[in-house]
Amino acid sequence: MIPTTMMMRLLLILQMAAVINSFSTVVINKKHGASSLLQLHARNNNQRKNNTPRRSPPNRRMSIKWVIQGIEKVLAEECEPSSSNHGGKPKYSYKRRIDASLVDALYLMANANSQKDVLDAEKRIKVLLKNPSEFPVEVTERAIRATSVAGLSLSVHLLKLLLRGDNVTALPSSIAYISVLSFLRKIGRIDRLEDTLAELASVSRRIQVKNPSQSGVDIVAFNTYLGAIFDAAAAGRPFLSSCDNESEMLDSNLFNFTNFNNTLDGTTSSEKYLYKGLNLLRGDAARKKFALEGDPDIYSFNSLLTAVAKCAKPGCNLLSITDSCLLTMKKQGIECDTLTYNARIQAAIAANEEDRAIQLIDELLASPKLDADRYTINLALVPFVNSGRKGQMLTLMRDFYEMNAGKNNRIILSAFEAFLNTLVKNDEVELARDVFDAFFLSIPKDRMQLTGIRPNPTTKHFNIMLGGYSRTGDALKAFELFDTMLDIGVALDGFTVTSLMTHPISPEKITSLLVQVETERAMLNPAAYRSIIGAYGDAGDAASACWMFLEMGRACQKRGRGAESWNVLLGALARGCTGDKVSTALDIYGSFAAKRGNEDLDVEELASDEFISLVDGMSCLDASFTILDMMRSGNQTSLLMQSPKPNSQGYCLLASALSGFGTSASQADRALTLFRDAMKQGGVNPDGRFLNAILRCFGDDIEAALAAWKTDVGPAAASQQGNGNINLQQAYNGLMHVCGRALRPDIATRIAYAMNKAGVEPTEVSLNCYMSGKRVAMEGKTGNSKKGLGLTNQYENLLSVECTKYNTRKWDKSKRRAGDKKIRIILLG
Repeated sequence: MIPTTMMMRLLLILQMAAVINSFSTVVINKKHGASSLLQLHARNNNQRKNNTPRRSPPNRRMSIKWVIQGIEKVLAEECEPSSSNHGGKPKYSYKRRIDASLVDALYLMANANSQKDVLDAEKRIKVLLKNPSEFPVEVTERAIRATSVAGLSLSVHLLKLLLRGDNVTALPSSIAYISVLSFLRKIGRIDRLEDTLAELASVSRRIQVKNPSQSGVDIVAFNTYLGAIFDAAAAGRPFLSSCDNESEMLDSNLFNFTNFNNTLDGTTSSEKYLYKGLNLLRGDAARKKFALEGDPDIYSFNSLLTAVAKCAKPGCNLLSITDSCLLTMKKQGIECDTLTYNARIQAAIAANEEDRAIQLIDELLASPKLDADRYTINLALVPFVNSGRKGQMLTLMRDFYEMNAGKNNRIILSAFEAFLNTLVKNDEVELARDVFDAFFLSIPKDRMQLTGIRPNPTTKHFNIMLGGYSRTGDALKAFELFDTMLDIGVALDGFTVTSLMTHPISPEKITSLLVQVETERAMLNPAAYRSIIGAYGDAGDAASACWMFLEMGRACQKRGRGAESWNVLLGALARGCTGDKVSTALDIYGSFAAKRGNEDLDVEELASDEFISLVDGMSCLDASFTILDMMRSGNQTSLLMQSPKPNSQGYCLLASALSGFGTSASQADRALTLFRDAMKQGGVNPDGRFLNAILRCFGDDIEAALAAWKTDVGPAAASQQGNGNINLQQAYNGLMHVCGRALRPDIATRIAYAMNKAGVEPTEVSLNCYMSGKRVAMEGKTGNSKKGLGLTNQYENLLSVECTKYNTRKWDKSKRRAGDKKIRIILLG
């Protein structure tokens, strides 16, 4: 009898010996070579059969390093551990200098921080591996995998060297050549991918002649090739036929082709790619052409159906391809699975055929062999809601939830993110809220009472709902949900703040919300700060907007100093240039934002910044011009550092401030000076929005506006023709606004004629620009002052006809004008 203690020690020793053996390196034998990478992979899998699954690399660079470490273990011997390096990383010694050089070059590739480093490493590896027979096969295979994951075309070259070597008795590891094919798929090189696959097939046939027991090319390699074809179909790339006899693979009874390069009218390049993939799946075509180890499997057919779903659109359901694919599956004895149905449902939805989608969903739900997964449920949401089957939709969600609760909570959280997002995007915000409440907020709200059995709602779930309320403009429900978010302790992020700031709220409410966010220690990104600045501007508190701009520069450093951030500030100041706020001086130190305090920022340091001293006490308009001068000169402050050059949007916002968004008195001289500075010094492209804003600065001075059009604005607008003459049209609409301010529909009508002559169609937008200017002009006028407008009204009727007679755009054909009669009035003099 062996004592129990001794038995336990013996077992421990045996376990340690097994662990050491599993990490032992491969001994190099130059005559026979080491085991191939595939054999090593299979051996390692057998050793780990009952152990924890191998973890995946966290990123691409680590994946490459793991492969290189495998090469190290093959080429080198681990040094004997000493007291000095005990417990540290293993050190290796190499018998040959070329081995150490190869490992060094591969690490240079893995650690490269620039394209130059990558190219240098690629050159070194290419020279060292010019004769692959100098290294064990598994080393070359791993080098192929490492270079393909790194995105180097060298991997294709190395694979071909291995295939064309002397006395090739076996295909390279499938892991190696599939990695190369995946790289070629990623860069969209279908031609090279097909050539490589054909060469693998050729080598496989030669090997099988000598050794019939050798298996063919891995089916995963073929599926990678199919994936590349279907990627091209989904992207709509031009079709390139790779062989002259491709038409031999086509069955004229199934497809409308005379040959593969000369198809019937109406067949798109996407359809050609889909047909090419479909014909490879028919019968034994793929197995014969590419010497595959087996016929196409369910993944092959599902990849085709998924591509059909991506290419389908209203009026183009590609049902003939789907039916042919299903027929081929049936002939080959392959049964549809859940993914097959999901792809067909997605295609039906993309083609706006909800009835067919519902029929497919019902087939799947009725099948005893198949179960609906989270993707099925997500696809079924909109069709079920539109057909009044909300109860069944909720039942599917509940079954999915209960099946995974406590076991796969991460899957539940991810799935419900998709469910809520789908409902919100389809304007079913209230239904999304019901789902959210039922599955996440019906549980105890006190975080201390929650257990790990049911998943807690995440920040993303709340953000999706807050984004939905931003779409509907329901501020009350948005802030009520935000309070719930705080109550149960869900972390806030920048998107949370951005969504809340889209609602019209007072400066006091914005400040209160900001204090709550800071109390929760939420990290605000530049987008969140920009939303806060914009919200203060919309609320009429430009001073607080200036303070928050300064805080953003301190908190976000370089990320918050781009032109986009400066333009948001200019927009906030521009909104302070309207109505009775035009002459109000900025009180930045006394603003709501400045007085709230922030323990994370040094308020005294912010207050001493040069930026505040430059604009504090100015009007919003003067502050806008001061900031523009700062940006044009590239001045810097202690916290904001270098200011960016103003772009077209910045100048457009300044022009909007100058015009008070079309409400201020004429600023003709300043507007022309601003325009010329932008053209000469700023190098700004005169897009339509900028030209429109410049013209609105002329107020009711239509004569000065027409003069500026002839000398400056008109030629600039004409130089930007293109994209449907949208820039020229927007510029003309600016003139229409000035005509409205001046109550001159006669001139507006002549401008409409000029627009037609210039190839720009006056639209209802042009008419609305005139009417908005007229509304500004008529504000405050009494009944007596409106007398004598009879002729004006006649010209306005004529202008209305000119702007609506040729409405050919879809958005012009609205129901409210469905009964309008389109006539042309000819005035005889």
